[in-house]
Amino acid sequence: MMETTPARVWGATVIFSLVALLCTLNEPQVESHGLRVSPTKALKSSRASVWVGNRVGSVAVRCRRPGEGNLEKRYLRQDTNRRKFLRNGALAGLAALFAKGATAGELLNFRRNELKTLEAKIQAANMPDDLAKLSGADQTMLAEKFVLETSIDFLEKNGDFCKEELQRIQNGGRFIQHMVLRVPDLEKEVNFWTKGFGLKVVRARTVNGVKTAFVANSPESLKLEDGGSFALELVETGTEVDVGNGLAYIQLRMGDTPRLSEILKAKGKVEFAYGYLQARSPSGYLVQLYVGSARRDPFELIAMRVNDVKASADFYQNAMGMREVEIKEPEKYVDADGPLYGFGGLIKRTFEKVDVLTPRPPKGSVYLTYGKSENDTMGILLLPTKKDIALGGLEIPKGTDIRVGNGFSKLAILTNDIYNERKQIEKFNGKCQATFGLTGPVPGIGTKVAVLRDGDGYSTVFVDVQDFEAEQPPRPKPTSLIADFEKAMDDANSEAKAAEKRERQREEYEALGDAVRGEGFANV
Repeated sequence: MMETTPARVWGATVIFSLVALLCTLNEPQVESHGLRVSPTKALKSSRASVWVGNRVGSVAVRCRRPGEGNLEKRYLRQDTNRRKFLRNGALAGLAALFAKGATAGELLNFRRNELKTLEAKIQAANMPDDLAKLSGADQTMLAEKFVLETSIDFLEKNGDFCKEELQRIQNGGRFIQHMVLRVPDLEKEVNFWTKGFGLKVVRARTVNGVKTAFVANSPESLKLEDGGSFALELVETGTEVDVGNGLAYIQLRMGDTPRLSEILKAKGKVEFAYGYLQARSPSGYLVQLYVGSARRDPFELIAMRVNDVKASADFYQNAMGMREVEIKEPEKYVDADGPLYGFGGLIKRTFEKVDVLTPRPPKGSVYLTYGKSENDTMGILLLPTKKDIALGGLEIPKGTDIRVGNGFSKLAILTNDIYNERKQIEKFNGKCQATFGLTGPVPGIGTKVAVLRDGDGYSTVFVDVQDFEAEQPPRPKPTSLIADFEKAMDDANSEAKAAEKRERQREEYEALGDAVRGEGFANV
């Protein structure tokens, strides 16, 4: 076996990282509400496949063994050292893409200054035009340049989105900002979301002895260029909670699959993993995740079962001001080569093209959201109650009583006038009616809210947007993306050397076992 020197390992890491990162430069770009995304592209070789993920602002690289193309292995494959090596090397700098900035615009300016400094170094290096002649240091600088350009591009587009949304709210619009979940053990639930799905704790507080943590993909504030993320507010109860059967699942859409091993280590329970993933959190909440086109924020929707979809949709649209998003029906095709049916063989059987990689909501569901594009904001999916189905197990028998339980506390929506929201909703005269609770400042916090409960028992809280922004914590200064990139490269190098050592030990053990077995046969 060829000996792997540190220089050879380092060089391989840089080359794979650079190829994976630069292969997206010439890809066609797709516009999604002003956010540019790159379609997934694969570089296939005889031993490994490097996949470049299509999530906005990040590049996900995954190593896949030959024969692992089927859907079950896509989620159930073991983590390999080669995958970690490639992933860490290529994603190095992007780990800090959402680094917290102290004030609006500071993070973007910091990244621009980093890029300016790096470009000066690249120009001074006088690199050859032939990429094959680039030194390891030159390759690293080009990879760092791409990482910075990607980060800046995202911050510019996301910053524009946040400004537009904040202005829309101030003009009477609304924005689904977070949901409140009660959990028996806060630490376990936080670990599930952060270590299992890569989210971050963006703020935490203790009010009247009750501990609360907010987990999100990036900052919540709409005043920050890296903000505007949907969050889960996890409230510790210290006792078991009843998750009920009303909240069906929380759905995420990402550009790359999470590590199944990390979800399991974080005490998550995997319930379904064929094409897409369903995992249950330590508190009992079901998470549904699939890999798809890039979203600004991975949180896509929450699915709620209701007794009367039509009446509930009427309430959320005409009282709450949401808009319906079309749920596309699967494409149909005729089996031209199949057997003939009906009228002497004149009619062919029609089939639906089923995409097993994307979860499909039950027929009769209604998808609702605010804003211009459902790809940029959180939504809700109203589910009917129907007969049981095997795939995913998301439907419940028709006629089953909807039990919201005490786990899913409420959905929080930002507005500029909570009192007007209550006034307008109280005028609604539809079949699904709402009852109001607290309207005014929250004791111990001071944020103005208007709390209501709809006819199915789900609670919503309208939150004053100015008070919400005032809740956001002060943040540290931005950190260097280049320093994070170089540190991750060093970590990848160390991992690769450790993997090489383990591989040598494994081969030695196998050789020893062969020798022992051979000696035993000789003595028989």
